[in-house]
Amino acid sequence: MSKPLLVAWGHEFVDEVLDALGPDLEMEVVVGKPTVDQWRNAPLVLVDAHCRTLANGMPAHPRMEVVAPEALYGDRLAEVFRAWQADYPDAAVYALPRAADGLREIVATAATGRQIGEVRIGVVGGHGGAGATTLAVAIALAAADEGRRTVLVDAAGRGGVDDRLGTPAMSLRVVDAPDLPAREIERTPAEVKVVDLDRALDGSQVDAARLCDVVLLVANVQRNAMASRRVAQRLAGAGVRFAVIPTWTDDAAAQALAEECAVRLVDEVPLDPASVFSDGRVYLIGQCDLLAMARELLHRAPSFVARVAA
Repeated sequence: MSKPLLVAWGHEFVDEVLDALGPDLEMEVVVGKPTVDQWRNAPLVLVDAHCRTLANGMPAHPRMEVVAPEALYGDRLAEVFRAWQADYPDAAVYALPRAADGLREIVATAATGRQIGEVRIGVVGGHGGAGATTLAVAIALAAADEGRRTVLVDAAGRGGVDDRLGTPAMSLRVVDAPDLPAREIERTPAEVKVVDLDRALDGSQVDAARLCDVVLLVANVQRNAMASRRVAQRLAGAGVRFAVIPTWTDDAAAQALAEECAVRLVDEVPLDPASVFSDGRVYLIGQCDLLAMARELLHRAPSFVARVAA
């Protein structure tokens, strides 16, 4: 299991942080710029507040925090805090020595391996009205309801995500990014990233789809075979890992399309009115077939992605 990563500009900062953590907590220490693999694989990244260039250009990390040494205080600390918040609004700034207890707590938690790895799920409709946006919202809500830091990227840019989001969630952030969705996927820190893709799948949409662990193609293939096949062929041609989710029970055409593209067929999405509710929004309630499926997709995500990739 990887250790939490400390990225520092100088050795004095390293000594100060390690003294604050105490002898029982171990860190991987890099003085200067870390490799992308070191950054990605660490359950927690602590960055020297002196230098934002240490984080610039690195992929988004669900748990990147900033540590300010004791030498930064007063107006200088406030200035550093504002600069970090402008570029990394989700990162907390821990000012030593006051924040030493909080710093020890997050490092100890990360060291136990309880940190959940990042999952990226794309959703795209095979045709208009397939229910792809509804499923994307349901997956994001299910993840946020479990306390996982979640971002829902509206790559389609038609406002559908906001129209279907029925329950506000503290852990859920919605980002509108129809022009450069891939950039938001990479730079926005979250444990779960759900991307609502536009079925046109132009260049920027394909770039975003390639960044996903898996893309779920939602469609009533039996009634919309030509449109669904067109989207599937674009995904396959771009080398995107995807699976087909029919919205119609016993959709033989969906089975045939999955076999044609050599991808997995997932159980149909329960998009009946009882799941979507009368106003077309998705709410967090106790009993809901749609949310139950969304939760199952989340829990099966690691093995599910592996099977799709195979």
